[in-house]
Amino acid sequence: MGTPLTGSSVASTYTGLLKNADNSTVGATLKAISDGSGNDSALQISNAAVNTTGDFSVATNKLTVASASGNTAIAGTLAVTGATNLSSLITSGAATIGGALNVTGATTLTGNLTVPGNLAVTGTSTLTGATAVTGTLGVTGASTLASVGVTGAATVGTTLGVTGATTLASVGVTGAATVGTTLGVTGATTLASLGVTGATTVGTTLGVTGNTTLVGDLAANGNTTLGNAGTDTLTLNSDNITAPNISTVTVDLTNDKVLISDASDSNKVKVVTVGSIGINATNAPQCVQQVSDDRYTYLGSLTAPGTEIATVTKTITPRSTGSKVLVSIVLNYSCVTNTSQFVLFRLTRNGTEIGTSVGAGQKGIASGSYEDGEVNAVNNTKIEFLDSPSSSSAVTYKINIFSPLSATSVYLNYAINGGSSFTTTSSMTLQEYFA
Repeated sequence: MGTPLTGSSVASTYTGLLKNADNSTVGATLKAISDGSGNDSALQISNAAVNTTGDFSVATNKLTVASASGNTAIAGTLAVTGATNLSSLITSGAATIGGALNVTGATTLTGNLTVPGNLAVTGTSTLTGATAVTGTLGVTGASTLASVGVTGAATVGTTLGVTGATTLASVGVTGAATVGTTLGVTGATTLASLGVTGATTVGTTLGVTGNTTLVGDLAANGNTTLGNAGTDTLTLNSDNITAPNISTVTVDLTNDKVLISDASDSNKVKVVTVGSIGINATNAPQCVQQVSDDRYTYLGSLTAPGTEIATVTKTITPRSTGSKVLVSIVLNYSCVTNTSQFVLFRLTRNGTEIGTSVGAGQKGIASGSYEDGEVNAVNNTKIEFLDSPSSSSAVTYKINIFSPLSATSVYLNYAINGGSSFTTTSSMTLQEYFA
């Protein structure tokens, strides 16, 4: 209760009295209510309206209106018996609508919407959060779902259009189904019938338990396994089978296998070990080589078999005592003018001279090439000898420079006066042949 004015004079109390700001009567224009000292309040009145320029409240917090934003809070029940237009509706707690809720415009729900009964949507609805429908969701027209998660059984009575990524924990399709964009399946999927007219990518395992017929091309870009039992049959009806990306590798005679035609049925192929057809790591013929690709100077010896050309030598271990070894030698060299006539080449196996002529005088397996002006040219001598070492132990072949008439220098792989541009290569190659 306020303080009464009883017994007070006007001069002592007028400052606490309320009046129009301009001391006029109440009219059609809103005017601020002020005190006797001329201080305006937040309340404005006219004979047609009441207004406040500040916040408005009833019983402190039962009804509040914020002047800055217009936000309104009602602590009790809001009962609306007529049509209500809401440009935006935000509920921070549970909200119950006893009758029909008709929304004619776009509606955005940022929280959960729980509908215990039937929900009818006649216009466009956008759901950005989780939505649970405990009753029947009936869609009578075309529906576009940017993303939908279905954890239980779902029936679509008409067209279901999916324009974005869709995750389905379980889906049953009993009729024709068309997927206009990417269909991503992360779990096990059972398809009673699947018709694919365009390109299809399966990111994980595709399990097909029944017969499958592919009328178009099949491209498998990753590892592919056909069959899971020894009794499974793989039939290739094409007579044009290619493997363009198989690279050339060194054959592992111990572990590699060979694909051959079955002797009892030419329409079948079998895998056999290399050893079962008589070739394995212990009996396959060999080929080894030594290459000399730098410049060397050797002085021939007057004593047989001569000076060894140490950069052109090689060792091989024959598979059996019956093996033969083809020794192929290519020598590129030069000599001082007119001295190559004194050069003979001798071949040795484990220090024993082989392949040398049996005539009198100078003897060797080959002679030096003789041309005028050898100092500016590179001579070439090729030696081939099929040897029978009669050994299954390591044998070493060497080539020697024998010059019994005059100790002559041989300049291997270059012309003595030819400059750095005259550089060649010499080599020794040993090839094993079975008897």
